[in-house]
Amino acid sequence: MLRHAAFALAGLLATQIAWIPSALADWDKAKLDKEIVAIEREAKGRLGVALLDLKDRKTWSHRGNESFPMQSVFKLPLAIAALQAVEAGKLKLDDKITIRRSEFSLYHSPLAKAFKGESNDYTLRELIRLTAAESDNTAADNLMRRIGGPKVVSEMLRAGGIEGISIDRYEREFQPEVFGLPGFGWDRVVDEPAYRKQLAALDPKKRQAALAASFKDKRDKATPGASVLLLEAVAKGNWLREPSHSALIEKHMLDNAGGRERIRAGLPEGSRYAHRTGAGLTQDGVNHATNDIGIVTLPNGRVFAIAVYLAGSKADAKAREAAHAAVARLAVSALR
Repeated sequence: MLRHAAFALAGLLATQIAWIPSALADWDKAKLDKEIVAIEREAKGRLGVALLDLKDRKTWSHRGNESFPMQSVFKLPLAIAALQAVEAGKLKLDDKITIRRSEFSLYHSPLAKAFKGESNDYTLRELIRLTAAESDNTAADNLMRRIGGPKVVSEMLRAGGIEGISIDRYEREFQPEVFGLPGFGWDRVVDEPAYRKQLAALDPKKRQAALAASFKDKRDKATPGASVLLLEAVAKGNWLREPSHSALIEKHMLDNAGGRERIRAGLPEGSRYAHRTGAGLTQDGVNHATNDIGIVTLPNGRVFAIAVYLAGSKADAKAREAAHAAVARLAVSALR
């Protein structure tokens, strides 16, 4: 839950998170409105963007109220919710959590690659790091299960005044469902090689119909406008009571090595970028999602939140990421 503003300010000063600029910031909205059209055309998909100045709260958006698949962007509010559980006394950062080989999830997981034997113990702190900084799907699913499931994260967002973001399923559930296959409940072991063969063998028309339907599904979606409000609350330290916990979230966002050719690539040299990325599979020439949201600190001290979502793109990975970089360059050039 969002905390009292005075307490949040104290935490901000204590941790020296210098997010908030002293200079006046605004956006050249005419320039943004004009140039975003060409970027979306090159992206060959539906592009959603929101910008929010973190001092004067000047905003601009393109499809800012439309819903987009989050993919791994959900891992940022998940990490915050886990730390809220710590602050509520429900968990401790040094709690040991046992993960079994039978509890692996699909796709990216450094945890699974380094796994030894049939079960390994991890601290809650390590699962939060793997989730928020390394985008580990197995860590994220097990962390979310530990705090009570997806509804806990969505309820946290609602309590914090954030509408337009819904977290509804585990990775092991929604990833197969995007393409028309049944999700993996916790009573099923994920056999990823067998799953990938099943996905490849699926009737392309069924895959394509399921993907098209997934874009209309309101589950596990976010609007760009809601995303920059989430980031604003992160920047102000409002989500967490303990300054060290806010600093931990900041560190994991800064340590996120993903998406280097996305927004980061479009920022001036010397900029500081704390962010969370998300990406889905490409099947039958259509990419589910290529996303990046974060807090930009420019060399001149200006700070803004940015959210870029790209859904249903028929462009290749290089072009999708180039669209993100182009949005970042445009945003910086439109500051005045």
